[in-house]
Amino acid sequence: YNVLFICTGNSARSIIAEALLNAGSQGRFVAYSAGSQPKGEVHPLAIKELRALRIPTDGLSSKSWEEFAKPGAPEMDFV
Repeated sequence: YNVLFICTGNSARSIIAEALLNAGSQGRFVAYSAGSQPKGEVHPLAIKELRALRIPTDGLSSKSWEEFAKPGAPEMDFV
């Protein structure tokens, strides 16, 4: 299942949710995150906390939810 976590800035909360679900779902879910007004960068403390939990942070980025409305974007099962 594809899951999209949404928040305003897409710099911390939704990023953390994306990383946690991807790390803990054993492949049952593919998580993404986006924001209505993305900050353009992931908050450094979010990265620090994820790394402290040994959760992979590669590929995490702050992006607009419009990315998921474009042709070719993954189809979401849960938002």
